[in-house]
Amino acid sequence: MVCPYCGGEMESGALQSHYGIYWLPKRRKAEPPDLFGNAKLLSRQDAPLITPPYIPASRCTQCKKIIVEY
Repeated sequence: MVCPYCGGEMESGALQSHYGIYWLPKRRKAEPPDLFGNAKLLSRQDAPLITPPYIPASRCTQCKKIIVEY
């Protein structure tokens, strides 16, 4: 994939988290996301208890951008 910001080559991979990756309308304190009511889970989990939640992404090492596909 070509970076839309600088035109460099992007590396495919994933963002991974122990508890899941959520979209929030604004930054919150470190609290469980399900308490917010407006948090949207973006991550996937292929094998619960074996593979932590992840979300496919591409990163550009030149301009330090990450593009997330959810």
